[in-house]
Amino acid sequence: MSNPTETQIGAGDVSGAGLFGLFLLAAAVFSGPAIAQGQSPGDASIRLEYQYILTDRFYDDVWTYDAWTTESHVVMLSGDYAFSERWSAYASLPYVQKKFNCLVPVWCDPHNPNDPYWVDFVPPDKRFIDDGDYHGGLQDLSFGLVYRALEGPLTISPYIGYGFPTNDYPFFAKAAIGMNLWNLPVGATFSYVPYFSDWHFRGNLAYVFSEKPLDINVDFWLANLSAGYWFSQRLSVNVFLSAKWILDGLEMPWDFTDDPFYGNYPGDFDTREWWQHDRLIGHRNVNLGVGVDYFLGESSKLSGSYYTGIHAEQSSEVDYAFTLAYTRYFDGD
Repeated sequence: MSNPTETQIGAGDVSGAGLFGLFLLAAAVFSGPAIAQGQSPGDASIRLEYQYILTDRFYDDVWTYDAWTTESHVVMLSGDYAFSERWSAYASLPYVQKKFNCLVPVWCDPHNPNDPYWVDFVPPDKRFIDDGDYHGGLQDLSFGLVYRALEGPLTISPYIGYGFPTNDYPFFAKAAIGMNLWNLPVGATFSYVPYFSDWHFRGNLAYVFSEKPLDINVDFWLANLSAGYWFSQRLSVNVFLSAKWILDGLEMPWDFTDDPFYGNYPGDFDTREWWQHDRLIGHRNVNLGVGVDYFLGESSKLSGSYYTGIHAEQSSEVDYAFTLAYTRYFDGD
């Protein structure tokens, strides 16, 4: 079966400054034996995954800021179930703990809704979490339907999904665990396994319709590509690219101040736009990584991956991240 949640890790966002890191958070890009086999009614899998993410530099349209880092610990439970030879459903739910580390106090700018500069606009949520401690909880529940449209050496599976926050977690913080927005991805996964070859290739491309804060379009593309090689019947190693790309959105600093040196801070930032700036700016980032899958038998596997950011715009960059996961498969026959 094809589980889109497995190929969206690391293009995604456990960051108020632009990861969906989860999306969340770039890890396993394989769906296991289903790459080379058909799908039967009752087939299912469940996956438990841990992910650590360290972000450092933030890139706006003028400057690169290296004054803070964030650390995220993510535990995600996901799974899928086949209703027929063509149709299946998937779901995932991450639990995130995240903290903000100030490296250069004069520049690190912890987001504090209780700062005295809030005069014309008063933030409705007074929770302050950029205090150097871990904060978090359950993030966004995602689920969807997958249709196995083409089988063979080339497998193509279109899907549609929906994700929504499980609670009203704060978003005005570098330590925010997400954007607190609903989203609706429409995309397709594909895999290609050449005949008589130990190579295999996999990808996922989705256009994600997002809730529009302040009526600003922050829809985005998610993309993952991987190439892997089977060194044995149990061991596969792959390299992968993952990307999140918001086409519109606001740009820092120009959509918030006319001064590229932020000399009018905090005067220009007493606005509802700044209160929601992490949800409004056009995050764009690309990650590169390597992953390993080791099958313990026909019904389970261990996975691990390591990745780093190679490009970021209007976004924090991943310094490094790694994942560990266990997947259990259930045969419907």
